[in-house]
Amino acid sequence: MKDKYLVINIGSASKKYGLFGETELCGVHMEKTSDGYLGAVIVGEERQEVVITAEDYDNAGAYLMRLAGEKNLAQISDIAKIGIRIVAPGKFFQEDKTINDSYVAALTADREMAPLHIGPILEEIEKIKNWANGIPLWGISDSAFYKDMPAEAKLYGLSKELAAEYGIYRYGYHGISMSSVLDIIQKMQGNVPDRMIICHLGSGSTITALKNGKPIDTSMGFTPLEGVPMGSRVGNIDAAAVLYLLKKGGFDASTLETVLYRKSGLLGLSGKTQFVKELIDLEKAGDASAGEALAVFARSVRKFIGAYTALLGGLDCLVFTATIGERSDYMRAKICADFEYLGVVLDDTKNTATISTNGFIQSDNSQTKIAVVVTEEMAEMVKRCA
Repeated sequence: MKDKYLVINIGSASKKYGLFGETELCGVHMEKTSDGYLGAVIVGEERQEVVITAEDYDNAGAYLMRLAGEKNLAQISDIAKIGIRIVAPGKFFQEDKTINDSYVAALTADREMAPLHIGPILEEIEKIKNWANGIPLWGISDSAFYKDMPAEAKLYGLSKELAAEYGIYRYGYHGISMSSVLDIIQKMQGNVPDRMIICHLGSGSTITALKNGKPIDTSMGFTPLEGVPMGSRVGNIDAAAVLYLLKKGGFDASTLETVLYRKSGLLGLSGKTQFVKELIDLEKAGDASAGEALAVFARSVRKFIGAYTALLGGLDCLVFTATIGERSDYMRAKICADFEYLGVVLDDTKNTATISTNGFIQSDNSQTKIAVVVTEEMAEMVKRCA
């Protein structure tokens, strides 16, 4: 009986596969690191760290289905639909859709707009087709969450004619995570706060302002390159600086794309690594460049929080999620430092104790709630599949 769903989240430096019935039956999470790969296998409620190879990473879907077979949890023939997180600009991709030949053609046409995401997604789709035996593929939009965002948030300062001709608008990303966090926050405190900012901080980062549960602005824009400096992405930069590099720096568009997407951000600033945990260790060991990279990142997040608090007219709840937001008490403390004037006061003990688990970490005299939420993107994707 086809009553199970396989959902796939391909990030810029990670792969997550989850096989779901009524709950998650099993899953694999794989991450690229500067030393190779990290892997974890989830079976029911149990999680086990495992050694994985480059071949395992390249064939994560086949890896998971072997695991499901060995544990007698499911066969390929049990899967009703395969859902894949889609990170791509354009109105076409602001809806969940069947992945067919025309969908793949549209993704291919937009590949250069989000190379860290679309390239790996296209590669994964081709690999899935080799073993999925014709199971329907479903593209789950990562930007649909922002579809009804106010026009003043979507528009850049381009002429409306030029924006319309090329589809250049703020689409926003990490929307699947935002939906998940909203649901979890509602369960944690019994309601959705009127004025909330969600900081999804990982190798890619998004800061989103929400009023009554609806997004009114977000840091990523036309592509996932905009916003705060990220693992290897530049984030916000003066457009004239990009033109200057094209004209004076001897770069062509392709080379400059590589620089902005793959050699900038925390990696470019530190000159050593894009991974925050490694940068923290380097900073504590006295590495000035690592400390500077983290300071630039924290400052940028703080600027968005301040700007969005102004747009919201105050702040009721500040949320941290994703790899850095969930795991790094160190970075949360950096970001929240001296925010008392916003009513944001961290409790150091609660902050240190809340790692990869849901909880509130504000002090008793904080006017604003501060939450750590473990985003459940995979479960959210299953809802969208079903």
